[in-house]
Amino acid sequence: MKEMKLRLVLRPAAITLGLTLMTGVALLAQPPAGRRDPIQRIENMLTRSLGLDATQQGKVHTILADAQLSSQAIRDQLKPLRASLLAAIKANDSAQIEALHQQISPLQQQLDVIRSKASAQIYAALSPDQQTKVGNAIGMLMGGGFGPRMRRGGPPKQ
Repeated sequence: MKEMKLRLVLRPAAITLGLTLMTGVALLAQPPAGRRDPIQRIENMLTRSLGLDATQQGKVHTILADAQLSSQAIRDQLKPLRASLLAAIKANDSAQIEALHQQISPLQQQLDVIRSKASAQIYAALSPDQQTKVGNAIGMLMGGGFGPRMRRGGPPKQ
C-alpha cells in the first residue's frame, strides 16, 4: 500500500521535473529576444517611440521584410569577407586588408542603399507629427542610429 502511494506521488513529480528541465533547456537554447526577429524588434521600437497605428505597422513590416530579403544575398557574400578581414587584421597583413576592403566596399554600399530606401519608405508612411518626432534621427527607422538621446525621451529637438 505504501509503495503504491509512493508511486502515485513520485511518478507525477518525476514527469513534472522532466518537463520543467526540458522547457528550461529549450529556453536556454534560444537566442536573446532582440536577435530572434530583428524585424519585430524594429517594429516594436518604432511603435513604442512613434505610436504607429495598425496600418502603419503593417506597412513597416512589409518594408522591413522586403529590405531583409533584398539584402540577404549581399550579407551572405559579406560574411566570409569579414571573417577574412578579421584574420588579415590579426595577421597584420596590410595588402590583404586593402584587397578585402576593395571587395567589401561595393557590397556595403549596396546594403546602405537598401537601408536608405527602406528608411525613406517608412518615413513616407509616417504622419507629419511622427515625422517631426523622427527629426534628423532617420537611423531609428531601421532600428539604430539614435544614440543616448533616444533613450531619454525621443529624438533630438530640431
